[in-house]
Amino acid sequence: MLRPAFVIITAFFALGLNAAAHSINFEVTRHAPAVSVNAYFSRTSPLAGAGVVIFAPGEDQPYQTGRTDRQGFFVFIPSLAGDWVFEIDDERGHRDRVNISIGESFIFGGPGEKGFADDDPDESYALPVEEETVSTAGIPFFYRIVFGLSLIFGITGVFYGIRAKQSASKT
Repeated sequence: MLRPAFVIITAFFALGLNAAAHSINFEVTRHAPAVSVNAYFSRTSPLAGAGVVIFAPGEDQPYQTGRTDRQGFFVFIPSLAGDWVFEIDDERGHRDRVNISIGESFIFGGPGEKGFADDDPDESYALPVEEETVSTAGIPFFYRIVFGLSLIFGITGVFYGIRAKQSASKT
């Protein structure tokens, strides 16, 4: 009686790991003037050769299209401040999008500056070195552990409830 429960619990874990491995995760790194996006299923499984479409803030037509490299990276240079939309499609059923916020200081090199000093056009401001990594890698690890334990206790409770009902009906 205990063996079927073990098989069911093992099957749930195997299916859960497979499903988690095929969700698309993103890491967005901003290093002026470029934005780099790394897309992957898991750390060891990059989203290589996936189609990418980037939309500028408020635009319906694509700003840039292309494909990720072998490591799942795609780099673009934004020309406007605002929320950019990064869409990815591996053409095998996995499709996702992420919004990337770009500030004016990232584009122009300073708050409200256009890249040159007013009195000397030859003196340019340095572009900001704004390195920020935003990970949208799904559910945090702690919550996955809690969910897994809850699943185990729930299945065990159902199993023992059925077993108790069967022993009560026999007596």
